[in-house]
Amino acid sequence: MTLFADSDFMNLVVNCPVSNMQVSLYRVADENYKLVDAFSHYSIDLKQDVQGAANALENRILMDGIEADACVTSDSVGNASFTGLETGIYLVVGEEVFQDGVFYMPQVSLVSLSGDLSVDLKYEMSDKPSRIHVLKVWKKDNKKSRPKSIEVCLLRSDGIVVDRVVLNSDNQWSTTWDNLSTLYTYRVMETSVPSGYKESCTREKDTIVLTNTGNLTDKVEKKDEVLPNSGQLWWPVPVLLFVGLVLFGLGRHLKNEE
Repeated sequence: MTLFADSDFMNLVVNCPVSNMQVSLYRVADENYKLVDAFSHYSIDLKQDVQGAANALENRILMDGIEADACVTSDSVGNASFTGLETGIYLVVGEEVFQDGVFYMPQVSLVSLSGDLSVDLKYEMSDKPSRIHVLKVWKKDNKKSRPKSIEVCLLRSDGIVVDRVVLNSDNQWSTTWDNLSTLYTYRVMETSVPSGYKESCTREKDTIVLTNTGNLTDKVEKKDEVLPNSGQLWWPVPVLLFVGLVLFGLGRHLKNEE
C-alpha cells in the first residue's frame, strides 16, 4: 500500500468507521525497519510478525506513556488526515469509541510511508470482554535457554496496571482474569523481554497470546556447516576403500584362472 512521491514530506489519510474518532500516529522505525527514538531499545522485529509487532508496540506505548507524533480526530466522513510526514514506518492507533449503541475497537496497524497514502482503519464491533485469558508461547529456541518464569501484567486501557502474575511451567505458562470491569478494555504484556528474544502479541476476542521468538534457526545452520568436524572419524574411509579394491581385483584374478 506504499505510493511514491517527489515531495520531501508526505500525507497520510486514515479512513475511520465513524466520525470523532481520535487517531494517533507514531513514527516507530525508519524506511529500513530499524526502530528509532523512544522505540529503539525494544526487542521487537517488525518483519517477523507485522500485526504481532504492532500489538506489542501499542502495549509498550501504553505502559511507558510515549507521546504520539500527531493526533487527529476524524471528520464528518470519518477521515483523519496527517500532513508533513517524513518517510518511515508508522504505527496507527485509533481510540476505542462507543457510538450509537455500538462499541468500535480499532485494530492497531503499521504502515510504510514513502509517499502520499490512504489506509482503512480495521476494527471490531463487540462488547468489552470481562474475561481475559493469556497464553505464553516460545518459538525457535532451546528449552534449556528459556527463563524458568516470566512476569506479565494486566494493563487497563487508561494505562493503569491492574495485576501482575508470574507464568511458568507449573501453570502451563497461562492464566485467566475473570469478572473484569467493562468500563475499560485490557491488554497483557511482559514486564521485560528475556535477552535473545523478540516479542509479539496476538489477540482473538478475550484470548491473548504472547510470543517470544529466539534465533535457533541461525544456530542450526552454523552447526550444519561444521558438522564434518564434529568428532566423526573419517580416516577409515580411504583404508576401507583400498581394501575393497584389492579384494575385487583378487576375485577377478581367481575367476580368470578357472
